[in-house]
Amino acid sequence: MLDLLKWVFWLSVFAIIYSYSLYPFLLIIFSRLFGKPVKRDNSFTPTVGVLIPVHNEERVIRKKIDNILSLNYPEDKLSIWIGSDLSTDRTEEFVKEYNNPRIHLWRSPVRVGKTGILNNLAPQVDAEIILFTDANTMHQKDCLRAVVCNFADPSVGGVAGHIEHVMNTENDDQFGESIYRKFESKQKYMEGMLHSTISAFGGFYAIRKSLFKPIPPNSYSNDDVLIPMGIIRQKYRVIYEPLARSVEDTTGNIVSEFHRRIRIGAGNFQAFSWLIDFLNPFRGWPFFCFLSHKVSRWFSPFFFVTAAVSCFMLSISAQEDVYRMLFAAGSIFLVTGLLHRVIALRITLHIYYFLMMNIALLLGFVRFLCGIKSAAWSRTERT
Repeated sequence: MLDLLKWVFWLSVFAIIYSYSLYPFLLIIFSRLFGKPVKRDNSFTPTVGVLIPVHNEERVIRKKIDNILSLNYPEDKLSIWIGSDLSTDRTEEFVKEYNNPRIHLWRSPVRVGKTGILNNLAPQVDAEIILFTDANTMHQKDCLRAVVCNFADPSVGGVAGHIEHVMNTENDDQFGESIYRKFESKQKYMEGMLHSTISAFGGFYAIRKSLFKPIPPNSYSNDDVLIPMGIIRQKYRVIYEPLARSVEDTTGNIVSEFHRRIRIGAGNFQAFSWLIDFLNPFRGWPFFCFLSHKVSRWFSPFFFVTAAVSCFMLSISAQEDVYRMLFAAGSIFLVTGLLHRVIALRITLHIYYFLMMNIALLLGFVRFLCGIKSAAWSRTERT
């Protein structure tokens, strides 16, 4: 029995270390040894349709449209496609006021959620490239050119841009999110060098329209995983472009952001059930990146639980002092992180943010098991 507990403990510890430390280190080495540069062409300007799913976005929709129209891109090659999920405020009225032939509005006859908007509107987009973006994501002037120049390479089927989260005031929660985004962005870039990044930031990514495949209608906060993986299934690359930069406002409210993480977690486990075929080693680098980056990360809360439980049992049963020392260290780690909301210190922020992400993932798994009944979304209050 003790031998089995030791195997469970050390395998769980290895899985955690591999996901957060060893895999990023291997990416650095492999991307330098086996990286395949993208053949960019800055003069390449295909037609682009910007697809924006909305539900009650009257506060930001004008700013969003003006932002798109101001981008440094040929006017005759840029159009806007807005899909309203039965908005009940003045969102649709504000869109119609533009009376611009480049701006198209489609209203869903019933609530279908973001997934339904994408599935219904994407086939209608009259452009070579579809840029998926959210209403509260604002793009830098040259970001669209930074995205589309990658499509000059015929092997590229999708491009993920960078999104920086901003709040009205600087605080620890924003700092924690910023560290996480930088960590994720570096991994996405190196994965794209090998072959493909496994996911995009949901508010800003582009694909070739010819490669769009509808995703399951009950998809829940996971289009930025399912659509890129659908591109990879068709043997195209999905890369991350760090020069394509946008900003997205967030609430700054830890409760709202925690619930957002739970929602994303539930969507991740749902996506996993549809992406089992990527656990085939013959898929090459996409298999390596999916298993190492997504699967190991999504299941890391369970590795933490099994490591904690097995370490506790070993600390009271095994003769070796190392397990008592490790259990004590783990307890201090946990308490330090949880106390951050009471005694906020920058040194404990990373522990706190790390714990909250994994707790949200665990709760997301519970939500997934309970059944996702609707893919419709409600508007999140923004700054």
